[in-house]
Amino acid sequence: MMKSMTAYGRGEVETAAQKWVVELKSVNHRFLELALNLPRRFWALEDRFRKLIKSRVARGRVDMQLSWESFEEKSVTLRLDMGVVAGVRDVLERLRLAGNTPESLKLEHFLHFSDLLVAKEQANQDLELEAAWETVSQAVTQALDLLDEMRITEGAALAADLAGSLSDIRREMGRIAELAPRLPQLWRERVAARLAELFPEGSPVDETRLAQEVAIMAERRDVAEELARLESHLTQFQQTLEVQGPVGRKQEFLLQEMLREANTIGSKSGDLGISQAVLEIKGSLERLREQVQNIE
Repeated sequence: MMKSMTAYGRGEVETAAQKWVVELKSVNHRFLELALNLPRRFWALEDRFRKLIKSRVARGRVDMQLSWESFEEKSVTLRLDMGVVAGVRDVLERLRLAGNTPESLKLEHFLHFSDLLVAKEQANQDLELEAAWETVSQAVTQALDLLDEMRITEGAALAADLAGSLSDIRREMGRIAELAPRLPQLWRERVAARLAELFPEGSPVDETRLAQEVAIMAERRDVAEELARLESHLTQFQQTLEVQGPVGRKQEFLLQEMLREANTIGSKSGDLGISQAVLEIKGSLERLREQVQNIE
């Protein structure tokens, strides 16, 4: 089933000690782009998050927000990094001497350097990454399931709209196929009328030569091949509405080819009715192009 690239999914897993909330938002993008917002302590798991999302999403920009809450009381100790203290004191002393400042160093000068104090959580409060992944991956999977469900629902709605535009194109192609066989006779009548205007006393061109010119013009302006290729592209596009997996890029390519054939038909025919049908086809193709931008 065709999928949209716009969706939202949320997953939540709660244990006796922690609560995990994962939110995923996807929008259209030419390729797959992941933007993960993780608490610093879980940065080491980023590659696992990316692989899990990539296993379910092939195209689009996906933003992930991870929220984590611990229900356990945290015991934190502070220690002084004496190496940093010595380095800061040395720098401040040199600055004082360079500036020829009589003021002596004070405690408040050192407090501007946050790295002097190092917070270290007690070992029994450290969250093992493997245990964390086992829990949080469940929340990510929940969010991906809901994201996928919405993408499928939106994709089905898009497929219905696309099918309607394809029907509109086929209707106009039917008009062109009906008008095209009449063109040689219309061209013959136009040429004959023009010759009558130029030579009111009788045309110097005989009927045989006129028939030859009309035949040459008809061959040059025949649009049967373009209609056949356009129908082939339409059929392939119709098939993409039913297949599994990403189809957006193929649809974009088919739309380019359909537009090429429509332009050729419009330039070759030289008929007002066909030109109007081509304009309608190009309008439908533009609507298709806008919708395809949001298909995976």
